[in-house]
Amino acid sequence: MTLTLDGICERVSADDAGKHDHLVPIHEVSMQHSRLYWPGADDDGFGFALTPWAMGQACTRLGIPTGYFAKCPKELQDSQWNHWRGLPEELRKKAGGDGGDRWTIRAKGAKVRGVLSARYEKLDNRQLVSALLPALAGTDYKVKLFDLCDEGFHLRIIDPRMSRLALPGDPLIVAIHIANSEVGLRAVTIDACVFRQICSNGAVRKVGGKSLLRQRHIHVAQAQFVPSLREAIGQATVVAAAFIEQMVLSTKTNIPDPARAIQVIADMWNLSKQTVEYIKFGLLGETHQDTMYGLLNAVTNAAQKLPVESRFELETMASLLIDTADTSRDGQALRHRILTPKALVGV
Repeated sequence: MTLTLDGICERVSADDAGKHDHLVPIHEVSMQHSRLYWPGADDDGFGFALTPWAMGQACTRLGIPTGYFAKCPKELQDSQWNHWRGLPEELRKKAGGDGGDRWTIRAKGAKVRGVLSARYEKLDNRQLVSALLPALAGTDYKVKLFDLCDEGFHLRIIDPRMSRLALPGDPLIVAIHIANSEVGLRAVTIDACVFRQICSNGAVRKVGGKSLLRQRHIHVAQAQFVPSLREAIGQATVVAAAFIEQMVLSTKTNIPDPARAIQVIADMWNLSKQTVEYIKFGLLGETHQDTMYGLLNAVTNAAQKLPVESRFELETMASLLIDTADTSRDGQALRHRILTPKALVGV
């Protein structure tokens, strides 16, 4: 079934069921049997379990090493937690905690999904989608990626009217990528993207290494956010259309040694062995294996096999392969090493 923007709105609204937030002094948040308790939190007295993400956030705020805490038996977790949350703020800071004497606890049902600072301001998925719908009214955007989980929200939409053939039978389409997290994993971002229709690959292009819109969950001004969102969507369309031209040109940019090129990006991006194998397999399916275009698509094809946050990160790095407007030292070094024959590297 094809998912529409209205359908996404319904999914996001349904996901809101059972969510509740609490602003709580740290010294009132205790742990028993690895579950959190604070006054007035629940009526049944069973407390709240923590998601792995929320546990990591809480440990960071208290100054407890997350890996160590996760390995502790429940009774030791309880004693560690209740010791550190009872310390004065300055001592928690000395231990590496991030300070603050109150937490914003975000929960769903009987599970804590986020532990954030008191300065955290909500800009939730429902608010984001509600702002998107009027901004996209009257357009022909289609949904090509939607991912909603406890930690994050990702939406990729395309404009079928704005496309160009990179090669015969290989259309590239202007796309926009929107992302958010309600629990502190990421800011709200809008990015330009190019969608390759024949394999659903996506390349995310940042401008100067930055998203076109990046709204952190502090100092949120709703009156300014909606116009900023509209402006970023317009900019993303222009940036994506221009990047399509770079992708077309990359079909004519030959790579001296594709196998070595894969090893270069594996080393420079610190990719896992599994991801490298995905890229190698993806390159085998490309008709232009010895071009930057083929390598780019091998990387973005591999990205589809990763969890959505890792996918987005790899799709963003992939665009650096052909982004001649990128003047960063790392980007230039990457392209130089790939395009220069091994015998001439360093000459």
